[in-house]
Amino acid sequence: MSKSRRLTGLCYEVLKIDLIRNYFCWIRFQFKKGDIRIFEAIGSEVGKETIEHNMGALSNRAAYGMGNRMALLLYPLAALVRDIERPKVLIVGPRTEDDIFWARSLGMLDARGLDLFSYSSMIDIGDMHATRYATAEFDAVILGWVVSYSSVPGGLLQECQRIVKPGGYLGFGIESNPELRATGEVKPPRANSLNSASDIAALTTANIVFIHDPQLEIPTDNAVILKLSD
Repeated sequence: MSKSRRLTGLCYEVLKIDLIRNYFCWIRFQFKKGDIRIFEAIGSEVGKETIEHNMGALSNRAAYGMGNRMALLLYPLAALVRDIERPKVLIVGPRTEDDIFWARSLGMLDARGLDLFSYSSMIDIGDMHATRYATAEFDAVILGWVVSYSSVPGGLLQECQRIVKPGGYLGFGIESNPELRATGEVKPPRANSLNSASDIAALTTANIVFIHDPQLEIPTDNAVILKLSD
């Protein structure tokens, strides 16, 4: 192994440490925030407050890691794809580079992102409802706390299934809100009534390979990973 590869591997090992990675990504944003690009051709499927809500969070350091909730998806996925040589992973809605560096530190070295806006060359800009990616391009697609911003989550799921390889994985994160569960009232920036990992799983016949769905009487992070048929 070359010195450069050993150094890269060491750097990614360090980025497994949440506090270091979060601050590293926040510092990178300070230098790159002038490079923000925004996707202009946004369809009606995207909630009206989605960009304003998410871009407003970039100035808050807490947005870099978001309490490291992506652990619910990245650690199970790392185990599921560990026998795939250089798995190609797409992370939708990462907002910052934190999720990308975290995935790469866990061995998913070809991970990249897709969002409606970005300052990073590691994150494409576009709308997940209609991407430019090839059919069956990715081994896995993760939507981290994104599905709530879609007014047509079924259509979003179809596009995800199109770009994932047969036998590949789809992961979703969502906040389960007890108020929504009790009243059924959807408040912006949410654009649909999905409110749990089980709600998402019910949209498809794909097999559940991981689920975290506690259904508590406080807001909780839920996650589900689905395996598509071969």
